[in-house]
Amino acid sequence: MEKFYELFRRNLKTPRLELRVLEPTPENAKVVWEAIKDENPADFEYINWSPGYKKPLPESFEETLETMKQDTQDTKQHGVVWYIFYNDKIIGHHGMFFFDSNDSAQGGNIWFIRSAQGYGFNKEIWELLENMAFKQLGANRVARACDEHNINSKKCILAGGYHMDGQIRCSNKHFDGTYSDQLVFTKLAQEYKK
Repeated sequence: MEKFYELFRRNLKTPRLELRVLEPTPENAKVVWEAIKDENPADFEYINWSPGYKKPLPESFEETLETMKQDTQDTKQHGVVWYIFYNDKIIGHHGMFFFDSNDSAQGGNIWFIRSAQGYGFNKEIWELLENMAFKQLGANRVARACDEHNINSKKCILAGGYHMDGQIRCSNKHFDGTYSDQLVFTKLAQEYKK
């Protein structure tokens, strides 16, 4: 785990983006709240900001701060969360977990504000993270997942060369109390071409 923390628990850069680890301080929560406060929650239908959070988006600065604190707690043992900046403005959130018991990296809690969708930002981030996971960390596999109804995410993951391993029934609980299946995908080290 030490190597994962050393490589991933820090600020990273892609050609267009900065991935920043933000501590859950009032100052940072204000920056995040300013980025999301005018977003339409309906655009975040498939998002669980962090595992214990039960709404698509925080509804206040105070909720944003609490959600950031929960993010930090949820990822403390096995992961990291970055806030994605483009032209010095937050456009999204991206998580990554690592399990050294089976040398597996897994994405988690990924979202982009509506105006940042469709520009290939997620692909750009995954190219960096896969390279780091396979080449620097020595991961055996990288896993990704999406809701069965999230067609755009499914297309993006498959286009990235991932194999769909299966479907976990009723594993996603939505804000209205309904359930849906989760699709799971992997790419193995021997399948990584870079």
